[in-house]
Amino acid sequence: MKIRNMLSIALVLAPLLGAAQAGNPFTLTGKVADYQRVVDNTIYLKFKQNGKEIKDSTKLVNGTYTFKGQISYPVKAIIQLKVADSVEKYHASTRILKDYAHEFYIDKGKLIASAPEKLNSTVVKGSKADDDRQELSAKLAPYYATSNKIYKEEGSPAYKNKDSVAIANYTKKSYKIQDHIDSVKKAYLFSHVQSGTVMELLQEYTRTILEPTEIEPFFSKVQPAIKASTEGQAYAKRIEQSKATALGAAAPDFTLKDKNGKEISLSSMKGKLILLDFWGSWCGPCRATHPHLKKLYAEYKSKGFEIFGVSNELSNNQDENYKKWVTAMDEDKMEWVNVLNDKSKGDKADGVLSKYSVSAFPTKVLIDKDGRIIKRLVGSGLKSQEELDKLLEAKLQ
Repeated sequence: MKIRNMLSIALVLAPLLGAAQAGNPFTLTGKVADYQRVVDNTIYLKFKQNGKEIKDSTKLVNGTYTFKGQISYPVKAIIQLKVADSVEKYHASTRILKDYAHEFYIDKGKLIASAPEKLNSTVVKGSKADDDRQELSAKLAPYYATSNKIYKEEGSPAYKNKDSVAIANYTKKSYKIQDHIDSVKKAYLFSHVQSGTVMELLQEYTRTILEPTEIEPFFSKVQPAIKASTEGQAYAKRIEQSKATALGAAAPDFTLKDKNGKEISLSSMKGKLILLDFWGSWCGPCRATHPHLKKLYAEYKSKGFEIFGVSNELSNNQDENYKKWVTAMDEDKMEWVNVLNDKSKGDKADGVLSKYSVSAFPTKVLIDKDGRIIKRLVGSGLKSQEELDKLLEAKLQ
């Protein structure tokens, strides 16, 4: 039986592995006007394939260059010039984007690159994946321009003057613009499943929440070579792992200690509507949600609502972690159940964080009275608070 299963798996994986390993030729021919600043008369190309970094270089001939190679699937690449050390130090110290580098999607076939000014003015033609990148960038450009304008006119002065009212007004506008940006990216992602840019967009969209019922059918339609890549296989594994805490799944049980050393398990609270709150004393956005949680706890505790806080501290010193955790609870006047994730800093990804696929803080998981997950909320924004308010009102009124 075991041999038969292994053969079945091998037969399923064979086409995918073949797709990942098969190479498609590409030629990148380009010209850069700003070639005289180059100190070694060379242009460099770098990208990754199946976890391996590919590096290449070629000499410039009056600003022209040609790269030839093989690629298994579209992926982000960078071309870069070697400039004077003083220029590199300037960009490193100011964090201004390098004007002697350009990032794009490399794809199979004949690619033509032209940089009429600095190298970062490069436009690549012939790469279907980069065509998609450019199209999405054009759609997003007005929102980023508005965001920068509002920050310059309202955000920067508000923070400089420490004006809490102005900061709050700016933050609301900023969140609204970000919601528009996220909506545009999501719409583009779900209408371009065959795009070579799909993994980057998908990783960003599911950075904090991956709901398998939404993502698994979509991922099945992605280019075979991308699915078979190292990145694709890792993402497929993540989809499988996410099923353990998908909506409707039984919440994984765990046991940790409260500040008095008493062990408390999630299962001991079954029969209540539980909000599992992953936070840390160091996390400003986490603690910014505590006033709202205090309000909800006061309103709904008598109706069967419980908050189960899981603190995740950053030190490898457990005594230090305990002190910071308890101090934060006292400062924030947290009256609900709280336990400390006692894993050391390097092992934090294991245990309860791994069970619940927590990759950002704060993360909140709402669990019904039967112990099943009904909502996952990430972040401290007003939108998350409003969603939680509506859910509690519907479940406990």
